[in-house]
Amino acid sequence: MLSTELAKREDEGNPIRVGIIGAGKFGSGLAAQLMQTPGISASVVADIDIARALYAYTAGGVPESEIATADSSDAINDALLAGRPAVTADALALAQADLVDVVVEATGLPNVGARTAYHAIMHGKHVVMVNVEADVVVGPILRRLADAAGVIYSLVDGDQPGVTMNLVEWARTLGFEIVAAGRGTTLYHDDPQGTPESVAERFGFDAETLTRRCINLRMFNSFRDGTKAQTEMTALANMAGLVPDVRGMHEPSVNIADIPQRFSLRDEGGLLSQHGVVELANSVAEDGATLLDDPLKMGVFVVIRAEHPFIREDLGEYFLHPNSNDHNFLLYRPYHLVAVEAPITIAKAVIYGHATGAPMPTPTAELVTVAKRDLEPGDIIDGGGGTTVLGSCEKATVANAQRLLPLGVAYGARLREPAPQGETLTYDMVDLDEDGFALKLRRMQDATL
Repeated sequence: MLSTELAKREDEGNPIRVGIIGAGKFGSGLAAQLMQTPGISASVVADIDIARALYAYTAGGVPESEIATADSSDAINDALLAGRPAVTADALALAQADLVDVVVEATGLPNVGARTAYHAIMHGKHVVMVNVEADVVVGPILRRLADAAGVIYSLVDGDQPGVTMNLVEWARTLGFEIVAAGRGTTLYHDDPQGTPESVAERFGFDAETLTRRCINLRMFNSFRDGTKAQTEMTALANMAGLVPDVRGMHEPSVNIADIPQRFSLRDEGGLLSQHGVVELANSVAEDGATLLDDPLKMGVFVVIRAEHPFIREDLGEYFLHPNSNDHNFLLYRPYHLVAVEAPITIAKAVIYGHATGAPMPTPTAELVTVAKRDLEPGDIIDGGGGTTVLGSCEKATVANAQRLLPLGVAYGARLREPAPQGETLTYDMVDLDEDGFALKLRRMQDATL
C-alpha cells in the first residue's frame, strides 16, 4: 500500500524529493500538503518571483533562515544534501538537479511547462504535469519521451482531469462502456469576455487575499471565461481516448440526477450523437440567474453503459441515477481537492511506476483558439485567460483537417487578418512566435504521429 511504503521511507529518512515549479495557488498548496505527508518532501520550489517561492515554505511554518536560495543545480543539490529546503528563480536548474526525484510543473504557461518538463525528462525525472495548458498541446510527445527515458509522465490526482480519469479507469476495469465523462461548471464560468482586470473587481479580491492565497488573476480569469474547463476536458479526452461530441461540448444546465439522461444518445432522449465523449455539466440555471437545485458544481462525473439485466438491476438497487431506459448510469464525485490529493500521483510514479493518467501517443482532441473579441491585423494573441482569445475543445481529426490553431502555440502569435468575435483561428491567419518552446515540441509531435 502507498501509505505503508511512504511510512517506510519516512522511517528510513529517504523521502521522495519533489521539486515544485510555480508557487501559485496550486504550488503553494502542494508545498503545504507535502509538509504533512509522510515519506515525501517539498524539497525545492521554483518561481520567477523568489519571494513567492519563499512564501510557499514560510506559510507552512518553515523559518526563512532555514531555507537555502540556489541559483544552479549544484547549489540545489548542496542544499538538499545539507537537509535544507531550497528556493530558486531558475526552473531549469530545478529540473536538472540530480537529487530531485519528481518535478511538479504548475505554472500554467505552455512554453514554460513544455521546456521544464522536457528537461526534467531528459534528466531522468518523473514529471507530474499540473500545467494542462502545456499538456494539451505537447503532452503526447512528452509522454513518449518519458516512456523512452524510463520515467513517468502523469497528470495529477486532485485536479479534475485526474480525478475523472480515476472514475474512467474504475469503470473500464469492470467492463463498462464510457458514454460521457466530465466535470461540473459554476457561476465562475459566466463571462466569456472577462479579462484579468475585471476579475478582481467582480469577485472583490483584495490585495491581502491575492497575496495570501497566491491567486493569479489571469489563471482565475481562464476559469471565468470557460477556457480552463475546455482545457481540462481536452486533457481528459487525450488520456481516456474520448472526443467532444461538438466543438466546445454541449454543457447543458443540469441537476445531478439529470446527467445520465441528458448525456444519452439523441434517440434515447439525450443530446449526444455518439458515446465516448467529454462533456461539461453547468450548475447555472438556463436563465443564468441562479444555481440549480442539486448541481454538480466543482465535482466530476462519468456516465457508464450497462447492457446485462442483472447488472442494470444491481446498479439501480445501489441508487445510481439511471437514464430513462435504465441503461446509462451516473458515477460522480461532488468534489476535487486539487493540491491536497496531488501526493498520491507523486507516490504512485516513484513507488509503483504508474501514472494517474497520461495522454495517449496520438491525441484525440485539440484545444483550439477562438477570438474572444473582434481582432485586427497586427494584434498579438496573449493566450488563455487573457483579453484576446478563448480555448475550445475540438476533435483532433477536425482540427487537423481544418488547420485550426492550437491555443498552446498561439501565445505571442501576430494576426495577419481580421478575426471577428467567435471565429476559430487557423494556422494560416497568424505569424507564430518561432522562439516558443511549445511550438518546437509540437512540430516534433506532429512529425512523429
